[in-house]
Formats: sequence, structure tokens, C-alpha cells
Amino acid sequence: ERVFTPSNALVGLRLKLRCTPGDGEQRYGPALEVESSGPVEAGPGVCTFDARHLYTKKVCGRGSVRAVSYNILADTYAQTEFSRTVLYPYCAPYALEIDYRQNLLKKELAGYSADLICLQEVDKSVFVDSLAPALDAFGLEGLFKIKEKQHEGLATFYRRDKFSLLSQHDIAFSEALLSEPLHKELCEQLAKYPLVQEKVLQRSSVLQVSVLQSTTDPSRKLCVANTHLYWHPKGGNIRLIQIAVAMSHIRHVACDLYPGIPVIFCGDFNSTPSSGAYSFISSGGIAEDHEDWVSNGEEERCSMSLSHPFKLLSACGEPAYTNYVGGFHGCLDYIFIDRNALEVEQVIPLPSHEEITTHQALPSVSHPSDHIALICDLKWK
Repeated sequence: ERVFTPSNALVGLRLKLRCTPGDGEQRYGPALEVESSGPVEAGPGVCTFDARHLYTKKVCGRGSVRAVSYNILADTYAQTEFSRTVLYPYCAPYALEIDYRQNLLKKELAGYSADLICLQEVDKSVFVDSLAPALDAFGLEGLFKIKEKQHEGLATFYRRDKFSLLSQHDIAFSEALLSEPLHKELCEQLAKYPLVQEKVLQRSSVLQVSVLQSTTDPSRKLCVANTHLYWHPKGGNIRLIQIAVAMSHIRHVACDLYPGIPVIFCGDFNSTPSSGAYSFISSGGIAEDHEDWVSNGEEERCSMSLSHPFKLLSACGEPAYTNYVGGFHGCLDYIFIDRNALEVEQVIPLPSHEEITTHQALPSVSHPSDHIALICDLKWK
């Protein structure tokens, strides 16, 4: 009896061929046994990112920067009973497994030929064992910032032959709010609203800030920020406080420490274009009477007037959605850029609605996350 695996066999399938001694002839038919030593998985077929790779075959030129922002769906959330049965019941169980998803992710990210990649929901083990070594082979250096209470966090990758790292300025929002003099005024205002203050301080959200310098033109520096804001649908007021802390911190880095350097601010902001957080980032201010201050009812109202000095633009505009699950779809992810110093050269088209809904929603066998990567080419003005 011989056991062999044909090179094109499905994963986990072994064929047993029974030979009859004497005539040297392999007999098929009834004598053929099929034994599965694991789940039989179909491959992903055509992936949602295959068509996008046609736009990103080459690294863009010296004066340009290709930026990617992507919530890659942490394994710690994908592998819960709630995720399998309630959030993503339409997704084949094997396609939620981390080994399957991270192979798709590596293929997807490598094909974007990016200069900057900002990722959210990155499991520490996925960063260390999978993404960092894979992207290192494509010339990208990785930085990681974990959320203290969780096993996932943020990752920023930059192309080594285009940029060198000058400094890092990562913070946890709650910790910075309490300990840094920079946020003293905001902290005093927040103290007037103990219910909201408690919620803000319970969050483990973080901000990753990296200052990069061009290897070919040292006068060109970039402040690259990456974040993932609080997720709750009624948490608009919490997100406003978080983004106020973020903008103060980025202002300190890009105005005080490195005066006048351009900002690229990526992330999953859990905020649609009609939200207070989006309005605050893109307009530079938020009024005390904005409806998001009462996003969780009157008892949690916390009215403040906030401002920041940047002129930021959503480089990829306002897509119909960047997150598409069974019960929700909307635009939550953005790449904000300093409109005074940078302009958009091209936005890589998002997958079509037909591609996204081929397997009902995301994630699926052909897409590793419930979010869609944003990709754009930027150039210096």
C-alpha cells in the first residue's frame, strides 16, 4: 500500500492506492480509498485585491509616496464564538483561521509595492512571526505598538531605501491624558464630566507616531501617525476626546519638535464622514453643540470647543464603505494628508461591489479582513 499526495491535491487530502502484488498494476475503482487528514479547503480563487495589484506592480518614483491604511482584523477577534456565529456566519470557518488569513494578507500587502503601510488590529504574534519577516523581504521595516490590555495593536512599515526612522512618539491615549502637561487643559475640562472621563480612561486605544526622513533628500521629513479609535456606535463623544489628544500630540511632534513637517494620519477612526471626529479632523474645529457630544444620551454630554492647526484632507475621499460585514457597511478608514505639503497623485480603486459581495460580505475566502485597504500615491508639492 502506497500513500502519496499529488502535487495539485486539495489541502489535507491523501490518496491511498492499493496495489495487488504480482501483476504490478495499480487498481483503481473499488480499491481506491480516500482519507482526509484535515479539512479539505478550497483555495481563494480570484482575490478581491488581484485587480488592484495591476495598479501597483512597481514601487512609485522618488518624489512620490504610496501609502496604505488597513485594519487587518485581529485573530483575537476573528476566532471567537460570537464572530463565527453572529458577526461573520457567512464566512467559511477555515477562512477565519489565522494561518489562512495571514497568507492572503502577505500576498495582498506584498503586491501593493507600498512605501508606507499603516495597519490596525495586528496581533503581536502575527507581526513578529509573519508580517515583519515577509515585508522585510520586500524592503520594508516594521514598527509595532501594542495596546496594553489586548494582544493586538498598530504596525507601521516604511520602505528602507526611501526612508530612515528619525524618532518614535507613540502614546496610549488614557495614559497621555493623565500624565502629559500637553493635555492638562483638556484633562481639566474632561474632569467636569466624570462618566465620560471614566470611559475615556478605560479605553486601551493607542497612537503610533513615527518621524521619517527621505534617504534621497534629507530636507524632506514626514510625521506618520497611525491609530484605531474606540469602536462603539454610540461612542462619538469618546472618539472626539481621543482625536483631540491625538491632534495635540501630533501638533507637538510636527510643530514643536520638527517645525513644519507634513503629516500623514492613517487609521480606522470608526467614524463615518458625517461624524464629529471626521468633521474635527478635516475642518480643524468642533463646536460645543455638535450632536456627537451627546452620542450616548444627555447624561453623558460633555460639551467642549476643540481646534487644531492642521489643514488635513482625506486622500481617498469618502468611499461608500471601507468596512463591509453582514449587519453594517460604512466608511470608517482614512488616510488624512497635509494639504499644504502633499497632493494626491492617484487613488487605487477599491474592489467593486460585486467582488465584495461575491461571498455575501467580508471577510471571505478571497478577502482576509472585514475592512478594505485604502491605497493612494502622494507627491510633494
